Amino acid sequence: MVLFDSYEKQYGNLTSEITFKLGKIPRLSGDERTKEIRDVSTLFDEARELIEQMSLEIQEMRPDLRMKYQNRLDCYRKELEKLTFEFKRPRYAARLPDKKDPAASDDEESLREEVLFDADMRAQLLSNTERIARSTTKLEDGVRIALETEDVGGHILQDLSEQREKLQRSRDRLRQADSDLKRSSRLVSVMTRRVLQNKVLLIAVISLMVLIFFVAIYLVTRHATTPVAVNSSHP
Repeated sequence: MVLFDSYEKQYGNLTSEITFKLGKIPRLSGDERTKEIRDVSTLFDEARELIEQMSLEIQEMRPDLRMKYQNRLDCYRKELEKLTFEFKRPRYAARLPDKKDPAASDDEESLREEVLFDADMRAQLLSNTERIARSTTKLEDGVRIALETEDVGGHILQDLSEQREKLQRSRDRLRQADSDLKRSSRLVSVMTRRVLQNKVLLIAVISLMVLIFFVAIYLVTRHATTPVAVNSSHP
């Protein structure tokens, strides 16, 4: 943007000088008039070159600034076109027509046409150069976008590959977890059976002990009552 501002200042100075000389030429005559016309033609060339430089500078700007500066450049182009149109008017001929000398008038008109033709050719060349520069910039932008797209595509493929690896590892972990759950389920089943077996065994032991206890009580009671019965039968 600093360079563009510098071009703007130079362009403003050139257009001011062109305007000044255009106002001065009608009052001149002879070689001095011809010299001023050639100087103005040179100033027009320099102004067109500055327009081209500003256009190239705009192509390098950020997209959010490009439109703002492009509008300013369009205004400068229109201003230069108006000055060019003014410069082509007969009052800015190399010399004022002399009715007494038609041959001299024709020569001077040819000189003026040569100067204007040269200016038009320069303007056309600058315009073509500017179009080529814009096309080159568009091609460079296209290549840059293609490279960025390729880079983004590469990152996406890499991310997809990483996601695939993560999914594969997750699936392996799920399989391992499922296998662990199956082993745990079998272990729990075995432990449950053992607990039931131990419970049944414990109940059986307790039942046996209770039975033995009652049998023992019965036997003790019976043994205690048997002598009494014998003694009572023999007084």
